[in-house]
Amino acid sequence: MKSTKRIALCGMFGALSVTVMLLGSIIPFATYMCPAIAAFFILPIVYEYKEKTGFMLYLVVSILSFLLVAEKEFALIYIFVFGLYSVFKFRMDKIKPKFVQYLLKALYCIVMTAVCYGLLLIVFPSPVLMEDFGDFTLWIALAFLALFTIVFLLFDFASSKIFILYRYYMRPKLIKK
Repeated sequence: MKSTKRIALCGMFGALSVTVMLLGSIIPFATYMCPAIAAFFILPIVYEYKEKTGFMLYLVVSILSFLLVAEKEFALIYIFVFGLYSVFKFRMDKIKPKFVQYLLKALYCIVMTAVCYGLLLIVFPSPVLMEDFGDFTLWIALAFLALFTIVFLLFDFASSKIFILYRYYMRPKLIKK
């Protein structure tokens, strides 16, 4: 019975994640918003069933997103930045002191964003993305990376607050003992 609940909850949150990722193709300004919202749905699974189950859900959503989402930028941002971070968020939140914690989170964001866009520009080049990045100078790229890191840290803060909503309001309704 317990594995049935686990499969049902993972299926529900996985379907919500993929649906939000597919919405990114419809909403023009949702390049970073939809992968971040889709990553929120991994947090309850990691909380309820630990990192291994959360990582498996992350893999399934990543594969489906990569196959189904038309724009690969959405999928790769989810795969490398937001989705993977949601699997290990609770572990990173335990790092003390807070300064080191936020420094490591910012470093994670910078490295994974560089990997993501490196793949997008070298392995999966699209004419639209190449045109967008063609005019970037080094300073514009660094400013983009700095702003994206700030957005990522705001995502981290927001995901902590949204998780509190899940834990105290949604969890009692979804998981009954």
